[in-house]
Amino acid sequence: MSPGPARMPLTPRQAQALTAAADGASLRTVAERLGTTIQQVASLLSRAYQRLDVTYLPRDQRRSAAVRTAVRRGLITDPAQRKESTTP
Repeated sequence: MSPGPARMPLTPRQAQALTAAADGASLRTVAERLGTTIQQVASLLSRAYQRLDVTYLPRDQRRSAAVRTAVRRGLITDPAQRKESTTP
């Protein structure tokens, strides 16, 4: 994976979409979470993948690579930490 710049910012909506998709949710589920359309979510994630330089990866690896890259760069919170903070 290309390291890319230390911080290649995502738009707030791209970060929101990637965060909502980080747990492996379907595009439909992410769209419902964000109150938008599947097409809009797909577009947001696609642009986020470009900004995070993971588009060269096979399709089935892009989302997890994008999440890892965004977490490492401090652009989104780690999904594992969010789950721990919500567990009683």
